[in-house]
Amino acid sequence: MVIRKNSKSSSSSVTAAQGQIRLLRLVDTGAASDLRLQQWQGAGWRECVLPEAFGRQLNLEEPEAGGSQANSEANSEATADSAEALQNPAIAQGDKVILLLPGHWVWSGVESIPKAARRQPRAVGYMVEERLAGDVEDLHFVCLPRRAGQCTVYAVDRERMAFIHEAVGALGWPMHAVIPEYQLLDRGDESVNRLWLDGDHAHLWLGEGRGVSMRREYLNPVVEGLATSPAAADAGADVPVTPALEVLGDAAGMLEAELQTLFDDRVAFLEGAPEALLLSNLKSAKLANLLTGEFKPDESAAAADWWRWPARVAAACFVLQLLGFVVAGSYFHWRAASVESEAEALFSQLFPNDTPGADIRRQVEGYLRQSAGNGDAFVGMMQELGRVWSQGPTGLRLQSLRFDGNRGDMVLQLQAKNLTDLDNAVGKLSAGKVRAELLAANELEEGVSGRIRLR
Repeated sequence: MVIRKNSKSSSSSVTAAQGQIRLLRLVDTGAASDLRLQQWQGAGWRECVLPEAFGRQLNLEEPEAGGSQANSEANSEATADSAEALQNPAIAQGDKVILLLPGHWVWSGVESIPKAARRQPRAVGYMVEERLAGDVEDLHFVCLPRRAGQCTVYAVDRERMAFIHEAVGALGWPMHAVIPEYQLLDRGDESVNRLWLDGDHAHLWLGEGRGVSMRREYLNPVVEGLATSPAAADAGADVPVTPALEVLGDAAGMLEAELQTLFDDRVAFLEGAPEALLLSNLKSAKLANLLTGEFKPDESAAAADWWRWPARVAAACFVLQLLGFVVAGSYFHWRAASVESEAEALFSQLFPNDTPGADIRRQVEGYLRQSAGNGDAFVGMMQELGRVWSQGPTGLRLQSLRFDGNRGDMVLQLQAKNLTDLDNAVGKLSAGKVRAELLAANELEEGVSGRIRLR
């Protein structure tokens, strides 16, 4: 039984934070100086003008001796003629670019990498050195964690990555990631292997966490080895129907029959454009971006100055808040001056003989305390005066009485028949609770008048 699935994708690109993900890829045909740039447009790949930086820098293979210069010049002329009909990649403002590198440029494998070493590319390289065909010093490594200490390790030529970094920086493309072609097949699930038939090439991703790209003519031995792997042989009838292999792209003909023979009901052919399906299921946050470490793109001027706009907003808010404080302070100062003027006017009405001080409230409270204490003193003095008045001597007459509340004393003006009677009155007043003092005495036509102060 052959399982077929319809793959429906309503968009040709993945929506990014401020735009869309634009998918570009470099195509290496294997011929000398023949490198092409394509952009996915939803219905297919569109040929684009290859920037001179890519064409000049990424062909690392040395040309063959004899006639190679003539061939190179001929290819250059053909490329120049065809470039007239090509256009630059369509990248709008806010878009992000994912650049696919030819899969055979990047080696991948699964290795147990300690957490402390995952961010040290050179240390990762020495852990997989025995599995590499090149020198660790000449390769750039990226480690992508997967499960229980296992990581997918990617290795790419350091010189080639330096050229890509330089070319991308010169072009000013807003890069999201640079990945090998076969990594589009990685969805993070281990139970499914995926095969992408891409024209003359085939890209294979194994669920365990590694991928490979090859020419389609070399695919049969790899698929046969995958069908007879221990994981495929252990699948029994009681296992839920989950295809061991998902095939994307045109597999009609001998390859489809061979896959059906090898995998039986464990193969599923997904219908529709493989690129659209892969883009719709792309998890951009889990991509193993090769532009990391020493090849991390330099920030653009806009990205480097991201803090300027928030800083301006914060400064404007601070200035507005400061102006608010100044206005509020001015208003409350005006209100305080108005209330102080009203308080001084009221104080002058209540105490016309006194001048308001700096602290009117404390001044009024002092007057109230004095009034409370002097009230008792006035009553006591009047009681003593009444007692002396009732006991004699006779002939005393009160001429005037003045009580000073601030000082707490009373001044009497008494008239007596003679000075002796006046002295006796002063003595009797002093014998009580108050102290009497004769301030002055004057002779009158009829008797004597004296001023007495009581305290």
